[in-house]
Amino acid sequence: MLEDGSWMVPHVGGKPFLRKPPLVQWCIAGSLKIFGYNVWAARLPSALSVLALVAVIIFATRGWLISEQSLVAAIVMMAQIATIEKCRLAELEAIYVALSGIAIVLWMSWWSQGRSPWLVWIVPMVFNALALLAKAPLHFLFFYAVVIATLVAAGEIRTLWSRAHLLGVLIMASIVAAWAVRFLHEVNAGEAGVVWRRQFFERVTDAEMNISKWLMTIPNGLANHLPWVLFAPLLWRKDAALGQRTRPAALLRGGRWAVAGCFFGLLLIPGVQPRNVQPLVAPFSVLLAPVLWACPRRFRHWWRYAVFVMTLIIFTGAVAAPFIVASAVGRGADALHPAVAGLILVLIFCSALLLMSLRRRLHQTLHLTLWTGFVAVMTMLLYTTIAVPWMSLNENIRPFAQCIDDRMPANSRLVAYSLDDFAPLLGVLFHLKTPFIYVVDSEHAPDGEEFYLMRGKERAKFETSFTISGEPLVVWYAKEGKFPSVVVRAVRKQAVDCPAATAR
Repeated sequence: MLEDGSWMVPHVGGKPFLRKPPLVQWCIAGSLKIFGYNVWAARLPSALSVLALVAVIIFATRGWLISEQSLVAAIVMMAQIATIEKCRLAELEAIYVALSGIAIVLWMSWWSQGRSPWLVWIVPMVFNALALLAKAPLHFLFFYAVVIATLVAAGEIRTLWSRAHLLGVLIMASIVAAWAVRFLHEVNAGEAGVVWRRQFFERVTDAEMNISKWLMTIPNGLANHLPWVLFAPLLWRKDAALGQRTRPAALLRGGRWAVAGCFFGLLLIPGVQPRNVQPLVAPFSVLLAPVLWACPRRFRHWWRYAVFVMTLIIFTGAVAAPFIVASAVGRGADALHPAVAGLILVLIFCSALLLMSLRRRLHQTLHLTLWTGFVAVMTMLLYTTIAVPWMSLNENIRPFAQCIDDRMPANSRLVAYSLDDFAPLLGVLFHLKTPFIYVVDSEHAPDGEEFYLMRGKERAKFETSFTISGEPLVVWYAKEGKFPSVVVRAVRKQAVDCPAATAR
């Protein structure tokens, strides 16, 4: 996008990328434009989008929840494995989850407060439209599941036909159409339709179904939302809605079934992945907060005991971390700078020691929620310090990019040949300092001798159109095993056989 100005249609590996809308690419491209071409800038939109959802949960829910409950909801949303994992990646999930979550939270909050129907319906639909520009429209299922279940519980299902709702849908459709019309004008509409249909049927049928993988879908989905998924049964306590006003009580009665039904119902479908249900994290967090706030004293006692045990484990890990990291570095691993790693471990050590010493004073729900959030943060930092050096021993994308940079002759360029959307090699290109261009097939290849990067599976096809000179410059056996990706020096056969073509 930044190089050729093609903002309506993303291109991956030199070909139009038809599987997803371009909002995430817009965000990342804008960040790279402002902050430079680096990993930090590529990841920044994901982090900012999650912080935007946090801000909405804290400020928009006031008037329905008290301030402390809004803070509890924000901590529950942030301190989950799935959130921590996705908000640091340059992928679409964090932005998609944040936008769809903002839409659901705004509707839940404003409806429970009895705000103007024009506000209740129109503003969330704008964020639903933005979420649709980030990914497929699965979030509509979650949004309307919560909305319909809540309206049924409140006896207000007729409001679905209100003018405010219909106008909101119209505005949402107009926003999406403003992009879709130009998109379909620039691509082959028939080809795009085929890609979209294939995407849908792959999600709901999974032609290559793996039984063992399918059986683990729900356990993996539950694990993504630890530790707070352990508190989910509290939503069905008999007195969970006790003391709440009519609308918030209806929201809890309907919303809990909508969240649970969507979560388990979708994950039972072969082909649906745990990441597909992550937009449910926002309504789940907001529904759980007031229930946690009113949980009985006996439950808080066990909660405090469990989080104390986790803190003790983290404390032990911080003590052992220097020896574990030293062992990884001794095997050639890349680790954090010793001063940074030492500061992190000291902070974890001192924080864990302080929390354990204050355990008898931390008994209120807000205290326990904050303590649990701190445990999640300390776990993340400890994981970064200990696990990442060991993982770097098996990392191959950046080393492969560095190897190409080291072996390419000065003032030469690389031609990425027929990569399509093969993620590993696209990741290599992101970290590459050597100039490169994309070529989708032999007809578009440049004349003269060039260095070509290709997948191993393309090697036989490549040799029918190109003459390779000498041995491969670099060989990469990762990802495709016996079909290694290679960098070779080659010239198009047409250019060799036809001097006129070479002259041109």
